[in-house]
Amino acid sequence: MTESTWVWRAAALFLCIAALRAAADENEGGARAAIGSQWSALMSREDVQLGRVDADHDDSYLYRLPYGSDVSFPIIQGYGARLSHHGAERFTLDFGMPVGTPVHAARDGVVVLVEDSHDTGCAREECGRYANFLVVLHSDGTTGEYFHLERGSVQVRVGERVARGQEVARSGNTGFSTAPHLHFGVYRTGRDQRTESLAVRFQTRAGAIATPRSGAHYLNLGE
Repeated sequence: MTESTWVWRAAALFLCIAALRAAADENEGGARAAIGSQWSALMSREDVQLGRVDADHDDSYLYRLPYGSDVSFPIIQGYGARLSHHGAERFTLDFGMPVGTPVHAARDGVVVLVEDSHDTGCAREECGRYANFLVVLHSDGTTGEYFHLERGSVQVRVGERVARGQEVARSGNTGFSTAPHLHFGVYRTGRDQRTESLAVRFQTRAGAIATPRSGAHYLNLGE
């Protein structure tokens, strides 16, 4: 095993432990763990485990759509979409957004990981490593994750608390992407250490939406 592989694994272990501590602090209202100093732009999101293992998601929670109050964007891939929403990504959403569109937090929490140094995107899976993203730890130990962000657009720092509806970044076209869009999902780490996405409900002007439809437009409930 190469020295660089050992470094990456050590960093990943540290990130996992720090994120679990952050989850406990979130529940207790205490100090927040800052883990960004252990992250490297040479790593990818899949190299680290974040959030509480086997977290018990609060299924009563209604998420906000991850954009502004008076705008709407089409869902270009919904739950289980054939192109790429399968396996760990089964319950995630892609919103068709022009580059530079403000991205808003779907739920409050604490920022545990940020990457926005990349300016590369392409329609090949090997470009996945170049996605810019933001990870927010929720009070139930799950994470809300926002991908394909514009380079240099993240407006929050690791350890910072974000409020539901707060503008946190701008959408882009980085990483494995066929067109400008925002990829959003809620995730947890299973006992087998694998990450899985969770089906969540959204609060909209049309009511609570349990299964957002591909091609549909939804508006946020005024907040």
